[in-house]
Amino acid sequence: MITSDNNFKNLLFLSILRKSYNYKNVDDLEAELRKHCPDGLDIYFENVGGRHLQAALAVMNMHGRIPLCGMISQYNDVEPTPGPTNLSSAIGKRIRLQGFIVTDFMARNSEFYSDMRQWIAEGKIQWEETIVERLEDAPKAFIALFTGEKLGKIIVKV
Repeated sequence: MITSDNNFKNLLFLSILRKSYNYKNVDDLEAELRKHCPDGLDIYFENVGGRHLQAALAVMNMHGRIPLCGMISQYNDVEPTPGPTNLSSAIGKRIRLQGFIVTDFMARNSEFYSDMRQWIAEGKIQWEETIVERLEDAPKAFIALFTGEKLGKIIVKV
């Protein structure tokens, strides 16, 4: 698991998590990833992009899978960001990259809400949110989405 300081403490509840590191504290993401995953990666959930995807591609195993959910590191780019320089390695390693968005699963919406209501009632789902009290602070709250200052969802209360 690659994370930032603000999200690091939230990893404690992940019982399947074996290794994690703060990407902001390392110079070479690929080397750090190889150190923590010496056998490589079979699956990498992509929602950051940039150098994170580059490092993951380098460490992926043969027939690995990369679900693509977002590329937040590029959302505010003024100029198009060049792709990973090692994207062609996906061919030789037969890596499957597949994008998806929530609307792909709209047909399962009622099932989701039914399950989620039950899990919340049972205490199986927990979340964190940051509530900003004034509309004047909405721009600051929006920027916090991209800086890692926030914890969970940001709500602006007007």
